[in-house]
Amino acid sequence: MVDVVHRTTKEYRRSVNDPDFPTGTWIHSPDLSAVNGFDSKYWTITGDVVSLMSQGERDAVDAAELTSRGDTIAALIEVAQSYEKAFAEILLDEFNGHATKINAILTAIDNGATLANVKTNIAAITDYPSRSLAQLRTALRSKLST
Repeated sequence: MVDVVHRTTKEYRRSVNDPDFPTGTWIHSPDLSAVNGFDSKYWTITGDVVSLMSQGERDAVDAAELTSRGDTIAALIEVAQSYEKAFAEILLDEFNGHATKINAILTAIDNGATLANVKTNIAAITDYPSRSLAQLRTALRSKLST
């Protein structure tokens, strides 16, 4: 049983079965005293030697990580804004649909001189359907794909 470090990913495993970790990919029994207390992202592997990056190199790793996080956050904000816009458009469509329905009812009342005519005119107006969560999802996907 040995401790090993992966040459590329810098994954550290303790007390593993030697034959399961080929030396071309893993460093067996590495000396980690130079990197003790530091995250593996700051390690440099040259041959079978694991050493610590210089402060400047560590700062560069941190800066790249921050930039990457910033890019990720910006992308997430953009997605959230897209969803907000799509949802607002769906609400507007629904409000307009209800306004059209109300206007149709008012027109039916205005056009009917008698109660019988009003009932006939209103009966001709189709129901405005209820919406389900599945329909909202479909509408969101549709708005987002355009």
